[in-house]
Amino acid sequence: MNLTNAINERFSCTKYLAREISNECLNKILRAGIRAPNAGNLQSFRFVVVNDEKIKEKITSACLDQRWMMQAPIFIVVCSDIKTLKEYYPARHKIYAVQDTSLAAQNMMLAAFSLNIKSCFIGSFDEKSMKRALNLKDNLEPYCVITFGYSKESKITRRKSLDIFIIK
Repeated sequence: MNLTNAINERFSCTKYLAREISNECLNKILRAGIRAPNAGNLQSFRFVVVNDEKIKEKITSACLDQRWMMQAPIFIVVCSDIKTLKEYYPARHKIYAVQDTSLAAQNMMLAAFSLNIKSCFIGSFDEKSMKRALNLKDNLEPYCVITFGYSKESKITRRKSLDIFIIK
């Protein structure tokens, strides 16, 4: 699939088939994540791959109990090693963590789409509950959860005219 098609056709999937994702596909998705641009090439993003139903349940609860998430066979929680970023960028580490993890997430979602695997980015969650659910060390901060799976749905998302977004 070409990149322009992936960008234009990708959508936030909330209905998944009960079909597993192969390790080969999962590794391609994760490799795309580590290829993302990042501050100082510190590569401070970390990925927690979750397919255990009990942990998925805790993550779903932390994500304001968005029950549709449980349909997805895999969650990837994108985290940042905030301690490493703070060491190199004391004044800007927080914004770099957001940027780095977002870029990694986008790469993974586009890679998944190219494999006919759909995804949804979830940024709304209780941080303390998420850290507890994943037993994250103090230096790791979660920034988003991405659900991955084969879709039951097909969508075309509408966008506003390009003119609206360009400031003259």
